[in-house]
Amino acid sequence: MTDPTMGARSRHIPGIGYWTAKAAFLHPHRTALVTPEGRRSYQELEEGVAAAAALLRGRGIGPGHRFGILMWNDPRFLELLFAAGRVGAVAVPLNWRLAAPELVFQTEDAGIDLLFVGPEQTELGGEVAEATGCRVIPVPSAYDREAARARSGQGASGGPPPPMSTLPGDDDPVLMVYTSGTTGRPKGAVLTHRNLFWNAINDILALGITWEDTSLTVLPLMHAGGIGLFTLPTLLAGGTVVLPRRFDPDETLALIRDEQVTLMLGVPAIHTLLVDSPAWDEADLSSLRFMYNGGDRCPDRVGARFRERGVPFASGYGLTETAPTAFLTGLDDPGRGAGIVGKPAFGVDARIVDGEGRDVAPGDVGEVVFQGPNLFREYWRRPDATAEAFQDGWFHSGDLARWSEGGLTRIAGRKKQMLKSGGENIYPAEVEQALLEHPEVSEACVIGRPHPVWNEVPFAVVAMRGGPEEGAGADSGSRDDELRRFLAERLARYKIPKGFAFVDALPRTSIGKPDRPLLEHRYGGEMDP
Repeated sequence: MTDPTMGARSRHIPGIGYWTAKAAFLHPHRTALVTPEGRRSYQELEEGVAAAAALLRGRGIGPGHRFGILMWNDPRFLELLFAAGRVGAVAVPLNWRLAAPELVFQTEDAGIDLLFVGPEQTELGGEVAEATGCRVIPVPSAYDREAARARSGQGASGGPPPPMSTLPGDDDPVLMVYTSGTTGRPKGAVLTHRNLFWNAINDILALGITWEDTSLTVLPLMHAGGIGLFTLPTLLAGGTVVLPRRFDPDETLALIRDEQVTLMLGVPAIHTLLVDSPAWDEADLSSLRFMYNGGDRCPDRVGARFRERGVPFASGYGLTETAPTAFLTGLDDPGRGAGIVGKPAFGVDARIVDGEGRDVAPGDVGEVVFQGPNLFREYWRRPDATAEAFQDGWFHSGDLARWSEGGLTRIAGRKKQMLKSGGENIYPAEVEQALLEHPEVSEACVIGRPHPVWNEVPFAVVAMRGGPEEGAGADSGSRDDELRRFLAERLARYKIPKGFAFVDALPRTSIGKPDRPLLEHRYGGEMDP
């Protein structure tokens, strides 16, 4: 924690506890949020934040304390996050898609004593509370704004906010998001006020976000992507955030039309559901300045559907640890092929290095490493993991990429997902992209399977457009042969999967990425020589 006795000059970054108070002073009547409950002005948002801060203080939550949030997207989620920034606490969003034992681990690991639970998570929250002993507060009836505002002495006075220097900011922690834990127990990535501010600035500068923009948040706020892309950047710029409870493709298309949405980010599964919706052909997308993709590479045919409708479709890349923006494709940049994620954002320094930490030549694959004010502070209670992630002052992402033409970056896959077959490196993302070029392939995930001769070989789990019984031939054998012939024209022989499994749809994680650990568990047995 930053020393609270330091003077005003110690505050260079406005902490998020300052944002809504300042916005309510500058433009109180401008619409901040559009939710299923109605519209909220910046003044009303600030009143909710003040009430939430009073509640936290009343429950003994102050500097350094951590409290949990377990709910679908809801304006009270944001009020609690901003309130955490005001009282010096740390908000810990919990993934409501997890099982109770997983949530118990995170609750105990984070030291959560107070848990805010949405109406849909009441039973789940009760299980967590019973196992951990934490206190549970139901939402939306968590707090009364008027009573809390009266107790706090804050609210709609119309006066200026308290001085920036009196509120938490800079390197004080404010948000802790647990990583997916695909290589073991999930780790809590601690994000500071500085991280969230610089993520917002990076997005605002790259995408030209202004007070005239309306962004649509369909990613869950329990993830860094839902918070940082583009909820907080839009609110910092004074724009409007449309916040449905959960993603529904038809509702999303209707909201784009009715609220004149100008920007939105989704993951490939979301974009695919949108373009495949029966409402797609009649949807009014004229207000959209762009549609952005993140989380994983999106099939070319999906991006093409947006461009056919006159909507620029671009991609970015980031991690929880980068708060999350790292790379963005500029909307005026012609290089928008699959896998291209653009260039490092304004406040991000990036390199692509080999195993010895040396910069690789253009076109060669290496690991992406970062420096910048957007980088997380630490892994909670994991000093060894933090030290391993930061080497020689650079954060090692574990992701593989190559510099492409014009300085653009193409993601090649995860370092730990790289396959080593007969001494040759195979990048699953490259094979998956080649498979997605087949007109009848809807989804693809390539994993490694042990092999007695080649150490490991690629194996593809594929979803066909007509379902597992249709497309690319009448039976699994002919489908295998058709896809192998198709790939033989695009890939080296050793990269072609040695086996295929056909499914209705790939299992996915809560942020829309293929669930590789599950697929590896199901299909990762040794292959015959």
